Amino acid sequence: MKKYLIFLLLFITCSGENTNLDVNESSEKITSTSNVVAEETDIEKKDSQEISEDNEIVKALQEASEEAKKCINDKWPNGVKTTLGGYTPNDNEMGLIYDCLDGTGDDNFAMEKQGRDEEWRGMWEGKCEGTGPVMFNNSPMNIEDINFLMPYGQIVGGHITPIDHMYFYSLEGEGGREAYEVFAIQDAFIFNIETRDIGVESQQKQETDYRLDMVHTCTFGSYFDLVTKLSPELEKKWKENRNQNGDFTGAYVKAGEVIGYVGEQSLDFGVYNYNNPLDFINPEAYESLEPWKIYTDDPFLYFPDDIRGNLLKKMMRRVEPRIGKINYDVDGTLSGNWFEVGTNFYEGIDRSKYWDGHLSFSLNDIDPTYWQIGIGFLEVYKNTFIIQGDPTPLEVKVGSGKQIYELFNFRMFVENNPEKDWFREPYEENDVLSIALGNAVEGYVMLELIDTRLLQLEIFFNVEREEINDFTNQSRTYER
Repeated sequence: MKKYLIFLLLFITCSGENTNLDVNESSEKITSTSNVVAEETDIEKKDSQEISEDNEIVKALQEASEEAKKCINDKWPNGVKTTLGGYTPNDNEMGLIYDCLDGTGDDNFAMEKQGRDEEWRGMWEGKCEGTGPVMFNNSPMNIEDINFLMPYGQIVGGHITPIDHMYFYSLEGEGGREAYEVFAIQDAFIFNIETRDIGVESQQKQETDYRLDMVHTCTFGSYFDLVTKLSPELEKKWKENRNQNGDFTGAYVKAGEVIGYVGEQSLDFGVYNYNNPLDFINPEAYESLEPWKIYTDDPFLYFPDDIRGNLLKKMMRRVEPRIGKINYDVDGTLSGNWFEVGTNFYEGIDRSKYWDGHLSFSLNDIDPTYWQIGIGFLEVYKNTFIIQGDPTPLEVKVGSGKQIYELFNFRMFVENNPEKDWFREPYEENDVLSIALGNAVEGYVMLELIDTRLLQLEIFFNVEREEINDFTNQSRTYER
């Protein structure tokens, strides 16, 4: 049903007469909270863009349940009347319509979510012991092999929502990609090993990386990613421990055991407490692709004092919490994670670019005096900015009207040694990382919170601030 409706709406949009001027007039009437209700008489006069009553979308809307109509109008005020009156919905509005017309969508999503969650936990259930967190025995890497650490909460590349793992960075070692050992931090059951031969953002072939998911009890786990080689012992278990379908059935490892190697890139490391979900507004939005994300926990809580102290000396984030933060959702404000309407929340429509519909407002992971924005539909590595302007995202409410923020590129530098190539040179304990904004505004973002969990956004590049007055048909709508 969804695909059929999309096809019909795209057919109408592409094959109809050239009515951009009229469509823009209607769009302007429904994109501002000050005049979201388009006058019915004006819509009826737009004969050049009328949708035939024989059209399937019209029939579907006419026959839709009151619940489905309410769903549409709650997210798009007067949307049913507007479409029946002749307005051709844009891509964003099409997604909203077919989501609401699929009357069992919420039930289906809940069932799918439950199934995915059960499938994820089912990978270790029956093969673990105990519940709750445990103290770690050792660091993931030898302390002397670590140059510096970066915290949770960065937004960069395909990570548009704040990142749920920290980074262990080392200097180039004599062993190249296998220069440094990676250790099991505690006794664990490794229930999942994945290989990556295609870069996530680049989609280009690369040397193989490994992701290792493990649990230390039945409700507490951790993971490593970007491991460049498995240890011979773990590789043997990975190849031998297979079921009749050839799927990996898991392997046990002991605390301190070498389980892999890393070099010439960072090691990703995250900890997850499956009894203690974070306070995201819509936790189910993440379950379809990253079921672990909502359970992200602070690893520094579980290292012995001496190891914790040595790791914190290498942590680039100086403010509390030293691990960083990933959950910035505050209901009724801009702050936190958003997903473009009709793009299947965190999972996205195209898994190879799942972040395309993502949007986030968070405090910068190194200097939380700055607000940052991640915009998934922009070019990778040109999609993250520091935003400048008042009020702050936390202060914007429904009824605040349109807000315009300046977008700035930024770089990180060492305060006490600004010329230092901090990313490649040896870290010194007195190095303090700071943020420097670019010299010029890169563009502008216009935003309006049109409902508690509904946001309209448009990005403007290569225009002067004075030229931006209202949303155009290039705006997008986000929900959470």
